[in-house]
Amino acid sequence: MDYLKEFNSLLQNLDRSKSVATVFDDFLSLATLSLAQPFYRSDQLERQYLEIVGRYTKEQANEFSQMLALIVLALDEKHQDFLGQVFSANNFGNARKGQFFTPYHVSKLMAQINFTDIENQLAEKDFVTLAEPCCGSGGIIIAFAETLKEQGYNYQHQLFVEAINIDETCFKMAYIQLSILGIPARVMLGDTLAWKFQKVLYTPFYFLNSFEYKLKYQQQEKKTPIVDGMKQLNLFEN
Repeated sequence: MDYLKEFNSLLQNLDRSKSVATVFDDFLSLATLSLAQPFYRSDQLERQYLEIVGRYTKEQANEFSQMLALIVLALDEKHQDFLGQVFSANNFGNARKGQFFTPYHVSKLMAQINFTDIENQLAEKDFVTLAEPCCGSGGIIIAFAETLKEQGYNYQHQLFVEAINIDETCFKMAYIQLSILGIPARVMLGDTLAWKFQKVLYTPFYFLNSFEYKLKYQQQEKKTPIVDGMKQLNLFEN
C-alpha cells in the first residue's frame, strides 16, 4: 500500500467545507491529544479533544483514526519522516519562516557521519542525549534513532531527545512521530535562542522507560544541579 497517497487522499477529501490546512492542523491536534492522554490523564486534554472532534461528523472522526493508523503502519514499515512528506506534498510550508525540511536520506547520512563519537559514549554510559533546537517534524531525530538501531543499540532505552521548534505544526508533527516510534523525548514549542517555551510534552516512552529517574541519576552522577523550570505538562495554555 502507498501509505502517503492514501493519507493524502483522506486528508484532502475528509471535509471539503474546510481548507486542507485546517483539517491537517485539527488532525495533528487530535493525534497529539490521543497519544498523550493515556499518560497525562488530564481533563484539560479531554476537553480540548472533544472541542476539536465536535467540529466533525462521526464518519469524519473515524477517518481521522484511519489517518493515524496509516502513520503507524508507514513508520512500522520503515523509519522515515512521513509527516514531513505530507507537509511538503501539500505545500504547507512557509518559505518566509524558513520551513525547509531536510530530505530524509540527507538526515540519515548526517547521523551516520556523526555516529563514531556516539558509539564511544555508549561504551561508557547507559544512554546518550540528543538536542535538536529546530526539529521540524523530527526527521533528523528519526534518522539518528534508525542509525542507532542499525548499529545494534535499542534507542527506546539508550536515547533521550530534547526536541524544540518555534512552529506549533512542527511541534505536533514531531511529537506524533517520536511517540509512535517509541523515542523517549521532551518536545517543546518555543524559541530556542530566547529559551522561552509555551508548550512542553513528553513522549510515552519517556514514562514507560523511566527516563525521569534515569536523567536525575545521570545528573547526580555528574554532581550537577537538576535545573528544569518547565512544568511537565503545559500543552494547551496560552
